[in-house]
Amino acid sequence: MTHLDRLAREFRRQYLDGAHPDAAEFLDRAPQDDRQELGQRIRAILAEEPPPDPAPETLLMVQAMLRGQPPLLELRTSKGMTRDQVVTDLREELGLEPAKEQRVAVYYHELENGQLPLAGIRDRVFDAVAKVMGVARASLMLKGPGADDPGHAQVVFARAEPGAQVSLDAVAALPGDPDEVDDLFTGGPG
Repeated sequence: MTHLDRLAREFRRQYLDGAHPDAAEFLDRAPQDDRQELGQRIRAILAEEPPPDPAPETLLMVQAMLRGQPPLLELRTSKGMTRDQVVTDLREELGLEPAKEQRVAVYYHELENGQLPLAGIRDRVFDAVAKVMGVARASLMLKGPGADDPGHAQVVFARAEPGAQVSLDAVAALPGDPDEVDDLFTGGPG
């Protein structure tokens, strides 16, 4: 069995298990010369296999959005977690010192309530939020203000496009100069 066969088989297994594998991640793991063939195999898997049922957390977040509620807030409360608990766990997961907790709390509050532009959030934050919440990153649904019109919400799974800038009163009121926390929540993907 070749490396390409193993990657295709692993993708199929994860897909059928409902893990929502990231095709780009699998393509990155393949040698450059094999990426096109692996992409074709992944497309064939997606075309042949029935889609897995959505994760229960995804359904919960969709239902929250349909009711006009922030999906991340709904997820947190469904798990019986306090915001302070999530903030502490998130700070620790991001490897930040305890003195940074207030800054993380402000950003997390904005994120949880759909007020933080998603395009400014670094991938590490999405990964950490998913881990703290105990869900797969691919099933983490977030809501943020629309890029062009603040009156329209932007809803995405935990992937975002670069370009949005943060100009929130709560963030502007944070003491001190911008630091690594600001970069994590406003510096863009990566």
